[in-house]
Amino acid sequence: MIFYMLGLLSYYKLRNKPVPAGVCLLFFGVVTVPPTTTLFFLINTHWTFQALAFAGGLFCWTFIEYFVHRFLMHKKESSQNQKSHHFVHHSNPGKILTSHLRRLIITSIAILAIWSSVLFSNYLFLPAGILSGFAIYGYMHMWLHKHWAAKWLGRLQKFHMRHHFGQTEKCFGVTFTWWDRIFNTAGSAEKSVTAKANEVYFGHSNSQKMIA
Repeated sequence: MIFYMLGLLSYYKLRNKPVPAGVCLLFFGVVTVPPTTTLFFLINTHWTFQALAFAGGLFCWTFIEYFVHRFLMHKKESSQNQKSHHFVHHSNPGKILTSHLRRLIITSIAILAIWSSVLFSNYLFLPAGILSGFAIYGYMHMWLHKHWAAKWLGRLQKFHMRHHFGQTEKCFGVTFTWWDRIFNTAGSAEKSVTAKANEVYFGHSNSQKMIA
């Protein structure tokens, strides 16, 4: 099955087409369900399971992030798209609509989930990893729109800028870019960042601070 999926992905790569939603979901299921099932039934009482289950949750989040961003937030058929927060963010990238309070709430829920995993059930480590990924995403997206993040997150920041300027239907990953590369939505790297794009992306107060 995995070889069939790799061949299918290669087909879209050769045709230079983004992989459709159904194939994305099928590929994710093929690469995650067998190892997850093995972990749950064979070594669910060992500390190794706790670490792998949590890491697996983080991995699952990266796919959820990609899938929701690409197929839901950018759903062209939705009549409410232009009223959505995501559309507003694209219109004004320098404005992050998620509040600090919401990030703190999500982070607190993730910490509570980890604590519950330790106390009550190893099986909770997987959803705890997903929630932790969600919490990380909230801060990562905010950082990618800060000029000072170029020093630490320069490549990821440029990748996200490509999504905002000229490649709106590409570069959907925020915390990681591997799903874009796997599903042929990585787009092409731009040679430089214009002063105008820099101003719109970071906001007027940082218009002179370019990405290195």
